[in-house]
Amino acid sequence: MDKEYFLYLCSRKRPAVAGCRQFFGLLRIAEMKRLFGIRRDEWWLLPVAAVLMTALNALMLNYNYGLFTRGGNLAYYGLFYNHFTLSGYDDLTYITLSNGRMYYSPYRHPLLTPLMYPLYLLNRWQMEYTEMNIAIHIVAAVLIVCGVYSFLFFHRTMREVIGLGRGDSLLTTMLLFSFAHVMVAMFAPDHFGLSLFLLMLTLYAAGIHLRERRTPGRWLMAALFLVTAGVTLTNGVKTLLAALFCSGRRFFAWRSLAVTVALPTAILSGAYLYQYCNIQLPEQKMNKVRMAERMKRDKKFALEQKKHQEWKKEHAGEQIANSPFFEWTDKSTSRLHAAVENLFGESIQLHRSHLLEDTNRTRPNYVAYGCWFCYTVEALIFMLFAAGLWIGRRDRFVQLCLSWFAVDMVLHLVLGFAILEVYIMAAHWIFIVPIAIAILLRSVPPHQRPWLRGIVGLLAAYLWIHNGSLVVTYMMKL
Repeated sequence: MDKEYFLYLCSRKRPAVAGCRQFFGLLRIAEMKRLFGIRRDEWWLLPVAAVLMTALNALMLNYNYGLFTRGGNLAYYGLFYNHFTLSGYDDLTYITLSNGRMYYSPYRHPLLTPLMYPLYLLNRWQMEYTEMNIAIHIVAAVLIVCGVYSFLFFHRTMREVIGLGRGDSLLTTMLLFSFAHVMVAMFAPDHFGLSLFLLMLTLYAAGIHLRERRTPGRWLMAALFLVTAGVTLTNGVKTLLAALFCSGRRFFAWRSLAVTVALPTAILSGAYLYQYCNIQLPEQKMNKVRMAERMKRDKKFALEQKKHQEWKKEHAGEQIANSPFFEWTDKSTSRLHAAVENLFGESIQLHRSHLLEDTNRTRPNYVAYGCWFCYTVEALIFMLFAAGLWIGRRDRFVQLCLSWFAVDMVLHLVLGFAILEVYIMAAHWIFIVPIAIAILLRSVPPHQRPWLRGIVGLLAAYLWIHNGSLVVTYMMKL
C-alpha cells in the first residue's frame, strides 16, 4: 500500500467500508513500529542505555551468584529469602521462576504471575540439562530490555512531547536514572522495572496523542490498561487517566467504555478469581499446616519467627481498617518525616547509614542524612520540581502528569500505603520530577538557560556519583 493511498484512507473523505481492513492493519503496524522501532537518530543513544542497564544488572548477577544459581529440587523460597536483602524489594520473581509457584498477591498484581510462567517453563526445561538455575539471568535480561526502552521512551518524551533539544533531553533523562530508587529498580528482581517501562510507554503514547490532538485507538488503550493494571492495579488507573485526557468526552461513549474499560476489567477479574480459587487459597491452607508443623519441630526457627513478627509489629503503623485490602495502609506514621526522609529523600539519594536495609528486618522507620548538603540537594530538586509544575500548570500533558502524581500521593501520604518504604515505589511516579524540570528548562529565557542547565547537570552528576558508588559498595560487599 503506497503512501498516497494510506493518506486517502486516513482522510475524513474515505469511504466507510472500502479499504477498512487494510487501513486498520496498516495502522496497527505503523503504531507498533512508531512505539518500539529504534530510529536512526537514536542509534547513538542505544549504547548509552544498554551499557548503563547491563552494568547495573551485572552487579545483581554478582550478588550471591553461587547460591542463587543452584539447580535441582531445592527449597527455593528459603534459599532466596535468607540470602537476599535489597531495601524493601522482593525476591519473589526469582522464586517464581525457580519453582513455578505464586507469591505475588493476585488482587494487586493479577497478571504478573501468568506473565512469568513461560519464563519459568524455560528455566525448568534448561535446568534438566544444565542442573543450573538461571532465574537471575532471565530476570536480568528482561530488566535490561525494559530499562533500555524506559530510557528511550523518556528521552522521546523530552524531545517530541516537551520539545527540548537533544542535549537537554539527554540531560533530563540522565537525571531521572540517577535517582536512587530508579537506579535500583533497574536491577531489583521485583515488578518496578517492568512498571516503569509500561508507564513510560503509556506516558509517551499519551503525550504524542495530546500534542498531535489525536484520539488514541480504543484497542491500544485497552491493551495498555490490561497490561499495566495486570502488573500493578494503580498503573491501570493511570492508563485510564491517560485515555480520559486524550479522548475527552469520547472516553465515556459506550463503545469506548466497553472496549477500553469493561473488557480488560473482565479479563483481570477472571484472572484474579482463577488464581485465587485454584492456586492461592489451596497453597495458603497448605502453608499454614507446614508452618505450624515446622514451628513445633524447629524451636530455633520458631524463635526467629517470633522475633521477626515482634520487629514488624513494633515498627509498623496502625492500619486504616482490618482488611486484606488495607494491609499496607498506615494512619499513625508522621507524613512530614516520611516525605522528607523517604519520599523525596531516599527515593532520590541513598542514605549512607543503614544502606539498602529492609524496614521489615533491620532498617529504622526513618534514617537521617549525615550532613546538611544532602538536605540542600533535596530542597533544590523539590523547588525546581514545584517551579516546573507551576509554570506548566495549564499544559494538558503536565496536568496528566499531575493526575498520576495525585494518585500516588493519595495512596502513600493519605492512605499511608507502604509509607515506611515508599521509596521503593519511586519508579511509579518520580519521573514526573525531571518532566517538571524539563518544562522549566523549556520556559526560561534563553540567556538564563545555561545557568539552569548547569545546575541540572551538576545535580545529575552528583547523584550518579553518590548513588552509584553506594550501590556498587553494597552489591560488591560479598
